[in-house]
Amino acid sequence: MRHTLWVRIWFSCIALAATIATVSACEFSSTSLPMPEPSAASSANPSSDPSELSLNSGQRTSWPVTIGIQQLTPIDFVSDPIDSDQRILALAAGSAELVDMLGAGEQIVGQDETSQRRTGVPVVTLGHQIDIEKALGVDPTLVLVDELIGPPEAIDALEQSGADVVTVPPVWNLADIPQRVAALADSVGASDDVAAQLVSALAVSDPAPASTSPRVAFLYLRGPSAVYLLGGSDTGADALIKAAGGIDVGSEIGLKGFVPLTAEALIEADPDIVLVMTEGLASVGGVDGLVKLPGVAQTDAGVQGRVIAVDDRVLLSFGARTPSLVAALREIFGSVERE
Repeated sequence: MRHTLWVRIWFSCIALAATIATVSACEFSSTSLPMPEPSAASSANPSSDPSELSLNSGQRTSWPVTIGIQQLTPIDFVSDPIDSDQRILALAAGSAELVDMLGAGEQIVGQDETSQRRTGVPVVTLGHQIDIEKALGVDPTLVLVDELIGPPEAIDALEQSGADVVTVPPVWNLADIPQRVAALADSVGASDDVAAQLVSALAVSDPAPASTSPRVAFLYLRGPSAVYLLGGSDTGADALIKAAGGIDVGSEIGLKGFVPLTAEALIEADPDIVLVMTEGLASVGGVDGLVKLPGVAQTDAGVQGRVIAVDDRVLLSFGARTPSLVAALREIFGSVERE
């Protein structure tokens, strides 16, 4: 099912509808999370919602904070333009920015909502769902998709229009970036050398956590469906937390993938910081709603209000803005050293 977010299948236990009804009985993998849809809560702007973090300010972090897509700068990488008459519809998460950097930016005629690189290029997706009229309207000859994009009927329509539809490998963590770049380079005609240079530019160090490193819990939230998950090892969130110098508490207490949130597990983990997606936080009513979830108010993060909300489009996209995101998280984590 190609139209889900972070998925090879919607859920690893059972079909989506049944899973929502029986969420407490299932264990979720890192590749099984649908994108939270924009909710009414996102426009309600409760008073306790995070205020935008002033990155690289050198000032003490004021909690809670949010990291928006406009705060995160794509890496500075430019390659020679590719001479091609392709008309590229870049729908794989974050792919338009990477295609641009590979030298095929002038051939991009449409992109998905996770890419911000090419100004004037229409966005033809919402929540990883293709607006087929917009997509067909740009008359693509090459369509780049991944397992997040759908619905299947829209992809079928693009194939029937004569476009070459290429499914590029998914990126679930930092280690998957090279294979994504290599596939994109092959599709648009960039050289192996340029692809290798881009991979090098996207690389981030993975520092060993210290005893004073902050303990961080990633919570995946879908308030309307009452889906509240705690992340553990083998997840993209786990990789980001570690790359930013934090300790992933879910992994530390032995969780793998995403599991239903319980008060006992979260209190045992006792994170210093809770990391969430912006729309996920809005879906539970902001920070006021977050602290009402099982165990949150009993953690140090809940008591201190240490919540980081990151734009859904970039948190787990692992694209051109990932190094900037890691740097931003490092700055925030650095203000919360444990005794």
